[in-house]
Amino acid sequence: MFNFNTKGIIPQNMEDRGKIVLNENLKNIENILNHRKILNEPMEDYEIELFLKLLSLMDTDKDKKSLRIGEREGRIASELQNKLVAGFCHGIGRSGNLTDPQPKAPGASIMYSITNSLLTSFLNKLGLPVKCIGTPVSTGVSISLCLSAIRKKYNCNTVIYPYASHKSPIKAVSFSGMKMRLVETVLSEDKESVYVPIEHIEEAIKKEIDNNINNNINNLYKNNIYNNINKKSRNNSYEYIPCVLSTLTFFPPRDSDNIVEIAKICEEYNIPHIINGAYAIQSKHYIDMLRKALKYRVDAVVSSSDKNLLTPIGGGIIYSKDESILKKISKSYPGRACASPIVNMLISLLAIGFNNYKKLMEQQVKSKSLLDELLVNIAKETNNKLLNTNSPIASCITTKLNPVELAGKLYSLRITGPRGVSKNDKFGNCYLGKFPYNYIVLNAAIGVEDSDIINAVDKLRKII
Repeated sequence: MFNFNTKGIIPQNMEDRGKIVLNENLKNIENILNHRKILNEPMEDYEIELFLKLLSLMDTDKDKKSLRIGEREGRIASELQNKLVAGFCHGIGRSGNLTDPQPKAPGASIMYSITNSLLTSFLNKLGLPVKCIGTPVSTGVSISLCLSAIRKKYNCNTVIYPYASHKSPIKAVSFSGMKMRLVETVLSEDKESVYVPIEHIEEAIKKEIDNNINNNINNLYKNNIYNNINKKSRNNSYEYIPCVLSTLTFFPPRDSDNIVEIAKICEEYNIPHIINGAYAIQSKHYIDMLRKALKYRVDAVVSSSDKNLLTPIGGGIIYSKDESILKKISKSYPGRACASPIVNMLISLLAIGFNNYKKLMEQQVKSKSLLDELLVNIAKETNNKLLNTNSPIASCITTKLNPVELAGKLYSLRITGPRGVSKNDKFGNCYLGKFPYNYIVLNAAIGVEDSDIINAVDKLRKII
């Protein structure tokens, strides 16, 4: 190992003083390597760069004496590419298992393992008793990895999906090779939001289990063995089981699924349960719901790194009480993966620090209150209304104008994020009937500036 020998070069007192400064600058790196937990305070960018550089220098493509004769040797065309992956040109994973160490990439393997440890520590400190892995793919693909894993582990053939009109999870089900049974939303009593009744979800579970039992009984009859098994065995004589993909975070007026009751039902029927919590980590409201649901049947939760950790897009966060299911999920990934999304997660965790993240969460709550206050004022001025929804992140205001055109005007005014939905847009409303209102959705997600909210709402006032 490198011996930092400066003895005799300068006077001893100056050398000692210099090493005090050096050790102070290396203290956070040492702390991360020794304890593998998220730091309360942020690291400086130069510290993070040094940490990543030290780890990347362990990979074999940095070995100047290495004879590289394989087909995948971390060769690159430009130094820009090296910078984009922070020096981890060999990526992460081995032979289709994300979390396995890669012999050509000791440094990247350490980096990935530490990132997963820090993610776990981060979620634990937020109050979630889980283990965690980062994935180098989107939320939707991360959901498909979870579904593929439970399909193999539990012989699932159908995903029961309380309807949320988002293409990513719908495509994730198709990508996993399973069928989908939609459970439709209904209008709330005040007709201002839509939700999926818990009893309808349980009914769909019962129907799917009954279908599997009947199909298997028919197969048993064909093989002349059904009459030879006892009644108790008949009640459990189905080859496949369904699973549930619930939605915790979505655009209002689609309310969150009651994940606690779904988790209880899945525990009762002994079927897997995956939760789509794309931006759940940033909100205490969602974290509290997850904490309660995790007391029952929740196999895995999927969140997005860019929506929660302020990273560039392209990373997923999968967490579970069951470390073995995370192992199976990591094995469902085909091939090696680019290190960049994982590096971005690690950088965010180190650059923000836990204490600052808590402050960002607190500020997000204040920003949402500000957004609602301003939208209520606009609603009164224009004879519209702020819809009664349960989202702690986003708000809906009705409009008598064409909402899609209105959202387009906002975009032209350099406002990104608003979503305009027409009342007859069955997909946009997550409701297969006709929604009573045209509306615009605006968000106050983590990291938003109050000045952006104020200025955006002011421009909305002028055109609504």
